[in-house]
Amino acid sequence: MNRPQKRSVHNQKTAYLFILPSMCILTIFVFIPLISAFIISMLNMNLYMNDISFAGFGNYLKMMQDERVWNATKNTMVFTVLEVPIQILVALILTMFMQKNTKLCKFLRASFYIPYVCSMTAISILWSMLLNPNSGMLSFLLKKVGIIMPNIMTNPTYAMAIIVLVTVWRNFGYTLTIITAATLDIPYSLYEAADLDGAMGLKKFLYITIPSIKQTIGFCAVTTFILAFQAFDQIYVLTGGGPQNKTETLVSYIYDRGFRTQQDLGYASAISVYLFIIIAVITVAMRKYTDRREAS
Repeated sequence: MNRPQKRSVHNQKTAYLFILPSMCILTIFVFIPLISAFIISMLNMNLYMNDISFAGFGNYLKMMQDERVWNATKNTMVFTVLEVPIQILVALILTMFMQKNTKLCKFLRASFYIPYVCSMTAISILWSMLLNPNSGMLSFLLKKVGIIMPNIMTNPTYAMAIIVLVTVWRNFGYTLTIITAATLDIPYSLYEAADLDGAMGLKKFLYITIPSIKQTIGFCAVTTFILAFQAFDQIYVLTGGGPQNKTETLVSYIYDRGFRTQQDLGYASAISVYLFIIIAVITVAMRKYTDRREAS
């Protein structure tokens, strides 16, 4: 083996050593639980692992006839379709005003990122206190001007909208940070050429900034979609899946069947596998679509 080949083998071994810690973490916390979920979904098993028996595809057949599964699927889709575009749109609009790397823009980006660092549970508790019709700050301020605030978290019409807005408020700082970082890499010569052609700020943003960061926007869309499909904390704290199961998502229903009402781990695992398949299929489709758009 000559020297270049030895160097290549040495570099590969070094790369594998750097990858090893991450692979160990992924194996313990992702791959093993994922395989375990597939196995448990084929069993009749309660939370205390008593009277375990083989169910085959019985849990999946039962799931297909469960109206709450389809209701939770619809609610999850509605939440995702509303939350993901709004979050990306808010980030893009703010990026238009914070493209420059000035001290003020840096301060604003850091300020908007702070809620994302905080726990979603803590954020949800904060908003539940603010929106409380009896003791909340918003209710108190509205009473000062003669407006009685209804309990919107128990209103089937507004509950999902409030959850979407709370989620966007907490998460858009993450998307904003990634998108603004991408805009800082755009060559300034493009904007100078646009100035010579008489293009204004909005046109420069639409025809220079957005086309230049299409790949970053696609990445944000995929990651935000995955997080939206796994929404749980804000729903558990703000509405508990109610009212009338109008905000119950797949993850909240999995928790309810697996750990609260039925304590049926086998059935909850079957729904988890169903959710995993949905996320995997749509994620692959979104990636192929964004890659095809970038190539064109």
